[in-house]
Amino acid sequence: MLRLVFFLPFVLMPGVLSGQSIQKIDFKNHTYPLSGVLLGHGNMQWLGPENGMSPRRPIHLVGGRDMVTTEVETKGFTLESVHYGDVTGDGEEEAIVNLRYSTGGTQTTNYVYVFQVDHGQPKLLAYCHTGSRAHSGLYEAYAEDGQFVVELFDPKKAIGDCCSDGVVITRYSWTGSRFEIRGKVQERALQPSSEH
Repeated sequence: MLRLVFFLPFVLMPGVLSGQSIQKIDFKNHTYPLSGVLLGHGNMQWLGPENGMSPRRPIHLVGGRDMVTTEVETKGFTLESVHYGDVTGDGEEEAIVNLRYSTGGTQTTNYVYVFQVDHGQPKLLAYCHTGSRAHSGLYEAYAEDGQFVVELFDPKKAIGDCCSDGVVITRYSWTGSRFEIRGKVQERALQPSSEH
C-alpha cells in the first residue's frame, strides 16, 4: 500500500511519465506552413487560411535551413531561435520558433510560429510574419506572465532602413483559437548599439 501512495502523485502530474515535452521537438528538421505574400511587409500580420491567406509551398527545414542558391543570390529560410515559455496561460510550455526569410538582398522578414505539444507531437497554434528591419522588423518574441509578447522595431524611430532607436511592444492573450491584443501597446527606447 505504501508503494501506491508514493506512486500516485507521479501519475497525477501530467507529462511526468509520458516524457511529453515541447523541448524534445526537433525544430531544425521540421516542416512549417506558409501563406500570404513573402515580400514587402511593413508590419506584423497573422497568417493562415483562417486569416484569409492563400497557402504557399511549405518550408522544409533540414539542419535549420531551407535555402535556394543561384548564380547571383542565396535566399530562403533559416532557423533563428527557439524560445520556450507559457504563452497560453495554461501553465505549460509552448515553443516560439523564429524563422528568418532572406531575399538575397537587404530585405528580410521574420516568421514566428507558436507550437504546443499534443500527444508528443507539435501542434501549431498560430503564426505570423513581421516587417523588414527598421520597418516593424522583429526585435524579440517571448512568453511573459502567460502571454505572448512581440517587440518590433519602431518605424517612427528608424535610422535609415536598417535600424531603429526604439521598439513597439504588443502583448497577446490566447483565446483558445487565436491570439488577441491585451492591454496598451507600449514603446521603449533602445541604446544605439541595440541593432538586431
